[in-house]
Amino acid sequence: MNRLHARPALLSGGLLSGAFSGALAAGMILAGTAHAQGVEAPANSVLAPSPPPASEGTPPSGYAWGGGWMSNHYAGAYGGGMLALNPNRSLWEDGFAVRGDISAGRYSYNAIDRHVGLFDGDLLVGYRKATEAGNFGGYVGVAHIKHDNNDPAARLRGSKTGVAVLGEYSNTINKKVEVNLQGRYAEPFSSWSVSGRALWKMGDYQWFGPQVSFLRNDDYKEMTVGPLLKTMTSFGEVGLSGGWRHPIDSNNKDGYFASVYVAVPIR
Repeated sequence: MNRLHARPALLSGGLLSGAFSGALAAGMILAGTAHAQGVEAPANSVLAPSPPPASEGTPPSGYAWGGGWMSNHYAGAYGGGMLALNPNRSLWEDGFAVRGDISAGRYSYNAIDRHVGLFDGDLLVGYRKATEAGNFGGYVGVAHIKHDNNDPAARLRGSKTGVAVLGEYSNTINKKVEVNLQGRYAEPFSSWSVSGRALWKMGDYQWFGPQVSFLRNDDYKEMTVGPLLKTMTSFGEVGLSGGWRHPIDSNNKDGYFASVYVAVPIR
């Protein structure tokens, strides 16, 4: 997805192990939540970062990311990573890969005047196709989602485990425009999300542009729209985003969201 303009610092094997022990334990896309009975809901409008396309230097064997996400009704954190399984252990080459995402936080639930804990994680295996200016891939695996809600009338309540699928695409056009798309479906609570963004190169290390996300589950629909600023650093990338949050077909009010993330290649 992202071309590094400064060579990342090499990470030790200990950091590799630490980064992926959490990242691959489960799963970055936060699930939506119910709107019935006055429920308020979270959404994660930040795409999971993708490894940069091939360039000079040592190819990364993995990529890890983590950050925080908040809105007027939700606050939480997320993390994830991927690891190449091809013979050369390179994300710049075609081959199978394993990836995982995990998120956890709390959202408002007005029906019982309390906050509800939310956990969403997945572990997926898939195939990635590397191109000269980007990559695309598809994954399948298992997802586990938990809404820690004591209201017996809530449609989104308890823990469920099921199949999850994810597709991703990234491409840099003429080294000036970066396009990223990602979609995910998880069987628990029929949760799905689609996100996309287009970033323009603003300087040697900055990219800036709009980002849009849609999500839906058994009892809620939502969209978010806003700008994202990505900065390339010596160790990877840092992203900042924020904007408008709009519940669809719901009595909930519009609001805001804000997010920050850091992503690093593993060599």
